[in-house]
Amino acid sequence: MRSLATFCLAVLMIASLSPALASESETIKAINESSNALDKAFEKNDKAAIKALMTPDHISVTPYYDGPQTTDDQIASLPELKWDQKIVGDVKVSLLGDDAALRTFTADLKGKPLPAKVFATGIVVRRNGKWIERFD
Repeated sequence: MRSLATFCLAVLMIASLSPALASESETIKAINESSNALDKAFEKNDKAAIKALMTPDHISVTPYYDGPQTTDDQIASLPELKWDQKIVGDVKVSLLGDDAALRTFTADLKGKPLPAKVFATGIVVRRNGKWIERFD
């Protein structure tokens, strides 16, 4: 687990060294729109949209769940999903290549006993021209 955190930190540091170009800003906008749509899909319990906005091999590791969750695990837990997330500050997107990016932000969480403030990391990939989440 520590090596994964070290790897993610190294990738983030390397990726943040390059300034965003005009085409990068369009890509970053598309990534944020996709991630915002995924958040809304969870709010609405929209199973089809959730599946469409995540890769089939998606894994979620967040303070909300007791351990890693697949997309199907997350969808199965939708009836118990009771939390609210408010992003604090800026969302940062670091492009990792033409078809992958790292998205990070700090958020205030409310719901079942959770840490009051968390740092979130998500990896999104471009598949068939659309940006979808692979890991968060």
